[in-house]
Amino acid sequence: MDYQKLFFRLNQKLAGSNLTLRLHCVGGFVLEYYGLKATNDIDAFYESSEKIDDLIKEVGEEFNVGTSKESWLNHAVGRVMSISSEKNQIVIFQDTNLSVTISPLESVLIDKLQAGRTKDIWDVAKIMQYLEITQPDGLLKLMMKHSEGETDPAIILEAYSIAYGKEALKEYLRKNPDLMRLLK
Repeated sequence: MDYQKLFFRLNQKLAGSNLTLRLHCVGGFVLEYYGLKATNDIDAFYESSEKIDDLIKEVGEEFNVGTSKESWLNHAVGRVMSISSEKNQIVIFQDTNLSVTISPLESVLIDKLQAGRTKDIWDVAKIMQYLEITQPDGLLKLMMKHSEGETDPAIILEAYSIAYGKEALKEYLRKNPDLMRLLK
């Protein structure tokens, strides 16, 4: 997805309608931005209105992205806990009528850990590698701090195994046998 072209065109349409819009993108799009995953849509927090939704739809039709059921840009954002403060957000596009930011990758990692979904394990593994998190200790502590006991620590250990191999996980568990209690 060439998001720069989409954002540029959306900015033009917003300017033509004398509207401004601020998007804060989360989820899979942040992973795509870092080259860790491809996605067909952009989940973002923004002030929606009928006119803005129409402009977004027009851009999608122009560039043949999105569908009639799911727009290329939507605010149907699921459970995202770690909305980063404005000072931590990364500006990826700025023009006259459109500003686009993303959360830091660490925030996406926290969200994925808190969600505790099996489908996110590969994403967690990719983020671990990208951020050079070579031991699960920090993630386990982070999970205990933020998940309120809802997240299964096995998700982190499985992601670690995917990121660094089964032998690395076996070695880690040999050195940290007390973790075996958490996995039962």
